[in-house]
Amino acid sequence: MYQADLHIHTSVSDCSMSAEKILELATMRGLTHIAFTDHDTTQRAAEHVELAESYGITAIPGVEMSAYDFANEKKVHILGYGYQSNAHIEAIGKETLKRRDENCRRQIEILKDLGYRIEVAEIEKLGGSCIYKQHILDYLVKTGQSEAIFGKVYQNIFKNGGPCDFDITYPAAQDAVRAIKADGGYAVLAHPGQQDNYAALPGLADAGLAGMEWNHPSNGQPDRNKIEELCKKYHLFMTGGSDFHGRYENTKTALGQYPAHESSAVMFQNM
Repeated sequence: MYQADLHIHTSVSDCSMSAEKILELATMRGLTHIAFTDHDTTQRAAEHVELAESYGITAIPGVEMSAYDFANEKKVHILGYGYQSNAHIEAIGKETLKRRDENCRRQIEILKDLGYRIEVAEIEKLGGSCIYKQHILDYLVKTGQSEAIFGKVYQNIFKNGGPCDFDITYPAAQDAVRAIKADGGYAVLAHPGQQDNYAALPGLADAGLAGMEWNHPSNGQPDRNKIEELCKKYHLFMTGGSDFHGRYENTKTALGQYPAHESSAVMFQNM
C-alpha cells in the first residue's frame, strides 16, 4: 500500500505543529509514506526520517526551496527529496533564510511604528532559526492585537499594498534544481497551479528536474491534466501532498487530503 503525503511542513519552518504531533496525526490518517519539506533548510531532516520510522511510517528527507524564474518573472518553489548530502542545498537555503529573517524583522519594526506592542524574543520562540510572517501574525493574535492570523492585519498590512507588503530576492529556480541534484536528490516543481510557472519547465528540465507536484490544494483538474501531459513530454514522475502548515495555512488543508501520485513511489524503491 502506498498512501503518501510528500509536502508537509513542521515547526522547524512555518508550521504550527511539531513533527511528533504531525506523525501522530499521520498514523490516524493511515499514511504509509511521508516527507517533511521545511522551507530552505535540511535542519532535523535526518532526525525526522528516523522519527517517522518509529511510528511505522516510511520517510525520505525533504526540503522546499523558495526560488524565482527571472526570465518569466514568476515565483517558483522546488521540492527536494532523498538527497544524500546537503552542502549545495544549505549553501542556497541559508542565504534565503537570512534574507527572510531580516525581512521579517524589518516588518516587526514597521508594526512597532504603527503602534503595535511587540516583544521580539516572544516571536522568536514561535519559530526555529528564522522568523516567518506567520509567527508575527500568531503573536499578534496571542497578545490580543489581531482577531485572526489571516484577518485584517494580514490583509491590510502584509498584503494588498500594505506597509509590510514587500518580499526578498530569491535564488534562481534552475540553481535550486541543480543544488538538489548535486546533493543526490530528486528535484520536483511544487504546486505549479498556484504560481502559474509552467513556462519555467523547459529550463528546469534542462537543469535536472525529476518531477512535478500533481496533487496539491491549488492544482485544479485542468492543472492536473496539464501536469500529466508535461510529465509525459519531459519524462518526469508526479508527486503530491497537502502542503500542511497546521494553523499557519489560510486554506486549513487536512493532512493526507492530497495523496501523492503512485509514480512518486520510485523515490522510495532504493531505500
